[in-house]
Amino acid sequence: MRYLTVIFWGFIWGEVIGYIGGQLELLQYNSFEIGIVAAIVCLVTSVATHMMADKPAANADEASQS
Repeated sequence: MRYLTVIFWGFIWGEVIGYIGGQLELLQYNSFEIGIVAAIVCLVTSVATHMMADKPAANADEASQS
């Protein structure tokens, strides 16, 4: 369920940022493409940070054994 929320809000924020960026740079605005790319980037970032946070530090194991 957490990842569905990330995908939803990533899509929404991608739309907002893509629209503003497109207007500032005078580029064509493709809403579906921008939303999908933003959702994928947010999902990959969320999963990567979750995976990195679950790994214990190597020094913490050595300090507790001494």
